[in-house]
Amino acid sequence: MKILVRAVNLELDGKVRAEVEARLRVGLDRLAHRIQRVTVRVVDQNGPRGGMDITCLVDVRLRPRGRLFIQETDLTPLGAVSRAADAAATAVTRRFERSRDLHRRGSFKRLAEASNGNRPASESFA
Repeated sequence: MKILVRAVNLELDGKVRAEVEARLRVGLDRLAHRIQRVTVRVVDQNGPRGGMDITCLVDVRLRPRGRLFIQETDLTPLGAVSRAADAAATAVTRRFERSRDLHRRGSFKRLAEASNGNRPASESFA
């Protein structure tokens, strides 16, 4: 899993970038085999005026295919990244649980048809 961090209208020093990557890795590490690349954009919407305007945009590219976008806003870059990392981990988990459940439903349907004697000639459950 590759993590790319970009900043717009904001300076992120090496220490903050390392912390951003660490927070994303903690949230997504157990799902790393399902993730190809994560791109993080930290944007200061208002510039030096202040306010709740630090936005974190996370683009997660999944394996074998798929893409998720997450956007969170907070007062600090690390706060926005933490919220986005939590949301990204939840979204990726839900995506793969949903696909696993759909796959299982298809298997149960074929198994039920076979037990009722409605099995097509091309399928065999031996």
